Amino acid sequence: MIKMKQNVLKPLFLKRESSMALILVAIFLAMSIARPDTFRTQDNIFNLMKQISLISIIAVGQTFVLATGGIDLSVGYSLGLAGIVTTKFFELGISPWAAILLGLSTSVLIGFLNGAVITAFNLPPFIVTLGMANIARGLTYIITKGFPIALENEFVWELGNGYWGPVPIMAVIMLVLAAGSTYLLNSTRFGTRVIAIGGNETAAMLSGINVKGYKTMVYTLAGLLCGIAGIIMVGRLNAGNPNAGLNFDTDSIAAAVVGGTAMSGGDATMIGTLLGSLLLGVIKNALVLLNVNMYWQTVVVGLIIIVVCIFDSYTRVKKK
Repeated sequence: MIKMKQNVLKPLFLKRESSMALILVAIFLAMSIARPDTFRTQDNIFNLMKQISLISIIAVGQTFVLATGGIDLSVGYSLGLAGIVTTKFFELGISPWAAILLGLSTSVLIGFLNGAVITAFNLPPFIVTLGMANIARGLTYIITKGFPIALENEFVWELGNGYWGPVPIMAVIMLVLAAGSTYLLNSTRFGTRVIAIGGNETAAMLSGINVKGYKTMVYTLAGLLCGIAGIIMVGRLNAGNPNAGLNFDTDSIAAAVVGGTAMSGGDATMIGTLLGSLLLGVIKNALVLLNVNMYWQTVVVGLIIIVVCIFDSYTRVKKK
């Protein structure tokens, strides 16, 4: 029954993804004409890839959460705290690998606690993850006292600034994680059950699915991806910045929803999420190159998100 639902929804996803691809091509062509000296340059393309890599990694985790009908507003500060913990332990002189593992463990713990509290007390994910975001943010400022923690480590630096051939390493990591997540969502029992929980939690529970366990795993997975993004962010900045990850919650949700993942749960597409991240990244990049005021850039992106959500809601209702 679950597989039938996924097959029915597949044409809708393919239509959305095809439309997004066409929009991207149109923007690329328009910007190639409007700003041929800056938009099509290798430096700008690589800079764009770096810009969307971190958001895409976080958005992949957010997609799993949204697929269950949940939401995670703690992803940005989870990313930031993971980076701060990593740099702090580097500063204390412990083993680099131990410092990285402790940083990752921090965000994984945040994700696990999100899922455990939501399922144990049947609380709204919005409230729990918002509270966890504030806890993570507070801990970040307690550790740093509001100041960045410098880090000089070649391995971590390479993650954020190095290249594998002509491609940024952080973009390669993003593509590998996205490919693995696509397989996990579309071709495994885990993915099928996650979609089933979001589609009808009561029916999923009656069919024998451990709903609480799967929800907790989904939030924990989102936490792990936040930690990976946090380590990469430290490498890119050569420091643990207490303000790192700002707006990553809204950006990751926007990328997933623009890509075709339903906020109500039950429908999700990783390819769509990547296209959503790319589309938003290209639009922001284009607005910068066109010298649009940064405040108007925020307004434009917000309007795009609202329009896409209205269109998404309309097409889903019509499909039903």
